[in-house]
Amino acid sequence: MKYLLTVLLILVFATGTHAQSFLYKKVTVQVNNRPLSEVFRMAEKQAGFYFSYNSNILRSDSLVSITHTNKSVEQLLLQLFGSRFQYQESDNYIIIRPSSSQQVWYINGIVTDLMTGLPISNATIYEPYQLVSAMTDENGYFRLQLKEKKTDVHINISKISYSDTVIAVSSASSQNIKVEINPVSYSLDSIVIENGRVEDTWLGRMMLSSRQKMNSLNLSNFFAQQPFQFSLTPGLGSHGRMGSQVIDRFSFNLIGGYTAGIGGFEIGTVFNIVKKDMKYVQVGGVFNIVGGKAEGIQVGGLYNQVLENMNGVQVGGLANRVQKQVIGLQAGGLGNIVQAEVSGMQIGGLYNQAKRVHGVQVGGLANIDSGGLSGMQIAGLYNHAREVTGMQISGLVSNSVKTMRGVQISGLVNYARHLKGLQIGLINIADTSEGYSFGLINIVKKGYHKLSVFSSDLHPVNLAFRAGSYHFYSILTAGTGIDNNRKSFSAGYGLGSEINISDKITVNPELTGHWVYTGDTSSSNSIVRAQLNLQYKLTPVISIYLGPSFSVMHDDRLMRKAGYKSDFVNGAPSVIFSEKISGWIGWNIGLSFF
Repeated sequence: MKYLLTVLLILVFATGTHAQSFLYKKVTVQVNNRPLSEVFRMAEKQAGFYFSYNSNILRSDSLVSITHTNKSVEQLLLQLFGSRFQYQESDNYIIIRPSSSQQVWYINGIVTDLMTGLPISNATIYEPYQLVSAMTDENGYFRLQLKEKKTDVHINISKISYSDTVIAVSSASSQNIKVEINPVSYSLDSIVIENGRVEDTWLGRMMLSSRQKMNSLNLSNFFAQQPFQFSLTPGLGSHGRMGSQVIDRFSFNLIGGYTAGIGGFEIGTVFNIVKKDMKYVQVGGVFNIVGGKAEGIQVGGLYNQVLENMNGVQVGGLANRVQKQVIGLQAGGLGNIVQAEVSGMQIGGLYNQAKRVHGVQVGGLANIDSGGLSGMQIAGLYNHAREVTGMQISGLVSNSVKTMRGVQISGLVNYARHLKGLQIGLINIADTSEGYSFGLINIVKKGYHKLSVFSSDLHPVNLAFRAGSYHFYSILTAGTGIDNNRKSFSAGYGLGSEINISDKITVNPELTGHWVYTGDTSSSNSIVRAQLNLQYKLTPVISIYLGPSFSVMHDDRLMRKAGYKSDFVNGAPSVIFSEKISGWIGWNIGLSFF
C-alpha cells in the first residue's frame, strides 16, 4: 500500500507541470517521401514531447513530403492533416484524436500588455457557457478549443493584476487574434492578500501545478454550476481546466479532483480538493481539503482539512484539522486540531486540541483546550484547559490554568489556579481554593500550611503536616515512642477543618487513620482516630493546641514482641467491640508553626 500510494502521488503531481504549450514550440522538418513516424520523431526530439495516437486511424508508415521551417508544432500538424484531427496536451504528450461531429473549432491568438506591448504569460482565456479554457505560454500565445460553432462567441481573458476583458469572435473560421489587456493600478491600502486558499496548503502545493494555481487566481471571480463531474486528476476531467471553477452536485475522481464546490456527494480514490464549500458527503481514500465550510459527513483515509467551519461528522484515519469552528463530531486515529471552538466531541487516538470546547474531548495521550472547557476531558496522560466548568479525568496530570469549577481526577497530579470544586489525586495543587482536595498531598499556595510537634496517648513524640484550605485540609502524620522497652512506630493520613471562634481561637475537628508497627510486619495493626483540638494563636506564626480524642484500633498481632508496646489503652476509658477491635478516649497537646 505504501508503494502504491507513492506512485499515485507522483502521477498526480506530474500532471500539468510543463510551463509551455508544446503546440506552440517551433520546429524545423524537411523530408521527401519519408514515413510519418520519422517526421514525428524529428518534431519530438526538437520540442521535447511525444505524440500519442491510435494506429488504426493514423498510419505511421504513411509516406509524406514536407518542408516546415521554424514554425509551430500546431502549424506542422495542420500542414500534415488539415482539420481532420484535434490535438490535446497531457503531461509530456500531444494526443491526436479525430475531430468530433460537433465541428470543434479553435481560436488562436496572443495576449499582450496594453501599456507595454509585451506578451503576457499564464493569462486565462475561457468561454463561460461551454466551460472551456486555455492559458497563454511564456510568449503570450494561446489556443482555445470550442465545442460548437455559433454566430458569435464571447471569450473572456482574465489575469491577476489586469482588468477582465471580454471580446466577441466570429465562428466563420479559426481565428488568429491579438488581445490587449489593461493593467490595474492599485493604491497601497487597497491591496488585499488572500488567505485561506486550498492552493496554499502543503497538500495543495504538492498536488496542484503552478499553472493550475495561477488559473485559479485568474478566475477568482468566475464560478459555474453543473450536475456532475468526473476526473482522473486535477485538470484531466469532464470540465477540463475549468473544473476548479465549477460547483458540482456529484463528483467522482478516479485519482483526485479539484473543484470549486460540492453540493451532494464526492468520492476520490486518493484525494478531493474543494476550493469553496462542501455539503452532505465527501469521501477521500487518502485525504480531503475544503477551502470553505463543510456541512455533513467527511471521511478521509488519512487526513481531512477544512479551512473554515465544520458542521457534522469528520473522520480521519490519522488526523483532522479545522481552521475555524466545529459543531459535531471529530474522530482521528492520531488526533484532531481545531483552531477555534468545538461544540460537540473530539476523539483522538493520541491528541486533541481546540481553542475552546463545549462538549467532550477524549484523547489517548492528551487533550489541550487553550480557551475554556465547558464539559469533559478524558486523557490517558494529560489534560490542559485554560478554564474548566465540568470535569477533567487523566491518568497522570490534569491542569486548569485559571478557575476550576467542577471535578479534577488524576493518577498523579491535579493543578488549578483557583479551585472552586473537587480535586482527587495523589498530589493536588491550587493557588487558591474554595473547594476540596482529596489526596496524599494537598497544597494550596495561598491557603493553610502548618507543621506541628505534639504528644498524644498513642506516642509521646509526633509530627504532623497540615496543608490545604482553612475549611478543608489534609494531614500527614508520624509518631514514635521514646521508651526502649515499649517501642512503637506509626504513620498516618487524615482530613480536618479549622473553624474560627475569634481572631486567636479556633476549633479543629480532625479524622486520621494510622498504621502501627509493633515489631511484626505480618500483622495488620491500624487505628482510626477522631480528635477535636482547641487552638490558641500565641504569635502570628506559633499556636498551641490541645483536645480530646477517640480511637478505634484493630489489633491483629499474632504474638507480643518483647520490647514493643503491647497496650495502647493504658487504663483510659475504653470499650471492647470484639476480640481484635477496641476503642478508647485519649488526648492531644502540641505546638503548630506557620
